[in-house]
Amino acid sequence: MYEVETISSFSAAHRLMDYKGKCEHLHGHNYRVEVICRAEAPRSGGMVIDFGDLKKAVWIVLEKLDHAYLNDIEPFTKIDPSAENLAFYIFNKVENELGPLGSLLHKITVWESDSSRASFIRNAK
Repeated sequence: MYEVETISSFSAAHRLMDYKGKCEHLHGHNYRVEVICRAEAPRSGGMVIDFGDLKKAVWIVLEKLDHAYLNDIEPFTKIDPSAENLAFYIFNKVENELGPLGSLLHKITVWESDSSRASFIRNAK
């Protein structure tokens, strides 16, 4: 199994609506997003996926989130913009941006801080 990974970041503010504690108040994070693609074998050119294509797809998704109030962005007007929900959201959006190569997407990890992260992982087949 081959894996390729790219790391990006964005800054955003949010609040958790269905939570009692410090995070129910408006606050922000400098998020780090790790994106992993997997394949049994490299495709043409000896690559699982071109890093440039992967970074472009990720940035198209993250650009909408960067310096935004996440609670104003669908679906976070209805669900909490937790790290878990962000990982799932980013996974689905990046998968869509990659088109036919979206099936290579394996895992998205969203770091809220240096010690706190959440991931969404495609089920192994």
